[in-house]
Amino acid sequence: MNFETGKAKCWHCEALSFRDQPEVTAKPYTLPPQNWQNYTTLSEKLVKWCEGERKVRQSTLIDLGITEEMAYVPALGKEVNCMTFNYFEGDKVVNKKYRDALKNFAQTKNGKAIMYNVNAIVGEETCYIVEGEFDVLAMHTHGIKNVVSVPNGANDHDDYWINSEPYLKDIKRFIIATDTDEKGIALRDRIAQRLGRYRCSYIDWTHKDANGSLIEGCIEDDIANVKTFSISGTFTVSDMFDDMMNLYAHGLPKTVKPMHDSFAAMNKIFSVMRGHLVTVTGIPSHGKSAFSEWHVLNLVHDHNMKASFFSPEHSPMSLHQTNFAQRAIGRNFWKDYQDVPRATPEDLDRYRQWADQKIYLTGAEKGETPTWDWLLEKFKEQMYAYGIDIFVIDAFNKLSLPRGNKIDEIGAVLTRLTAFAQANDVIIFLVAHPTKMKKNEKTGQYDMPTLYDVSGSADFRNQTHDGYTIYRHFSNIEGQSFTTFVNLKTKHSFQGDIGADCEFEYDIPTGRYYPRGGNPPLWDMTRPMSEQVLPQLAEKVETAMRPNVAFDEPTYSLDEINYEEEDDIPF
Repeated sequence: MNFETGKAKCWHCEALSFRDQPEVTAKPYTLPPQNWQNYTTLSEKLVKWCEGERKVRQSTLIDLGITEEMAYVPALGKEVNCMTFNYFEGDKVVNKKYRDALKNFAQTKNGKAIMYNVNAIVGEETCYIVEGEFDVLAMHTHGIKNVVSVPNGANDHDDYWINSEPYLKDIKRFIIATDTDEKGIALRDRIAQRLGRYRCSYIDWTHKDANGSLIEGCIEDDIANVKTFSISGTFTVSDMFDDMMNLYAHGLPKTVKPMHDSFAAMNKIFSVMRGHLVTVTGIPSHGKSAFSEWHVLNLVHDHNMKASFFSPEHSPMSLHQTNFAQRAIGRNFWKDYQDVPRATPEDLDRYRQWADQKIYLTGAEKGETPTWDWLLEKFKEQMYAYGIDIFVIDAFNKLSLPRGNKIDEIGAVLTRLTAFAQANDVIIFLVAHPTKMKKNEKTGQYDMPTLYDVSGSADFRNQTHDGYTIYRHFSNIEGQSFTTFVNLKTKHSFQGDIGADCEFEYDIPTGRYYPRGGNPPLWDMTRPMSEQVLPQLAEKVETAMRPNVAFDEPTYSLDEINYEEEDDIPF
């Protein structure tokens, strides 16, 4: 009995008890009819199919409250008999998922987004996470009951993580057992990203998923062969042999680069990697924050990532969001600019839908004083609730250091940041101001800062994995202004060329950077490239849109996704 959480479990009969208390959910939901009690009346045809084709015992169907109900299936436009997975939370059914004999799916309208079978992990220290309800049934049939399933197949959404958090927060060890196809492996990485790789391990199924291995009779061997994620610590050669052979077959690890041709020159000299701390410096007002936001926004778009920005200098947050919006849309937020129309309310609503689970802003509330302990704890929370891949801290001096020797404290913070990035496989961009720079006597311009010039400590160069400086050249003799990007450090030689530079121009109406001498990019991140025709600009703007096939990605809605494997249910 846990008095703090209000949950109790009897380890003899496995009965559960929940204290009524106010709940915080991702968004409002509607309970389906509570008529599940008659759950033992399953047709002989369904039971025989489950036992014969799926090797799932009737006792499992009864234990998990599987029902057989008539439900309206949109794909057929009528009500049909369905196998029904009831999503229990305590003694309530909070959602239902229906599957007919032809493998069409439906679910309760406005049901609660939550993991399937959450009751089974109350009081447990270990939790298995699978990709579908039938995999839960397979694990239960094999004798493993402390297993939950994500509700939307290989799709990772914030809502069900937030609603499932009360059941997952006390789990000490997670074993991720998603499908072994490409989408399942990507989901596995996303789940480990949220929960913390240090407390996760995984199963490589011999036959795609738990149910496939149950059918083929190898589920016991697969479950016994649990593997660990590569995180900081001590490992044998066997632990990393698969990774070694992957390098042998496919070459050096992938770096993370923007795909758009605006970054073509930069990509030849600089790239980042997961698990790295990236320090960004530059003279105040030279654009280091603006460039880094544009850089990160492209990484989010191109690599299906999520980013959290801690930028107390940008206040209020709604004003900060206008910068992201115009960079993503490609139009000025405030007004028409040089014949380019202002962003419309429809544009902004499309940005909202696109960015709502991609771009997050972090700030202190209720009189909190931001400290490094506070920020790293907030990052941990965001990793779980939202699956963040990139954290941007702008700037280092906006968080108070503990008392003591300043150089030692800076070193300690940088050590924590590098360890956090490595342990959680995330990228941290750290914006850090340089000391007051001196003017060059010959040119009258300020010298370009390096990482050794960052205020406070040489550790900004020594401890960071990667780093760059942004240096703005104000109007020269020809009246031109441009920005220089310089690679100050890349941890591995294949990431770039230390000391190399490239030049950008700044597009004032959108806040975007593009190659010096080129044209400002007009593509819209929030919509497929195939839809981006701008006839109203064709005669007024000389800039040509060059569609990039890397951005022409299909979009899906949850209603269009099939969650299970390719077979029919003859009932």
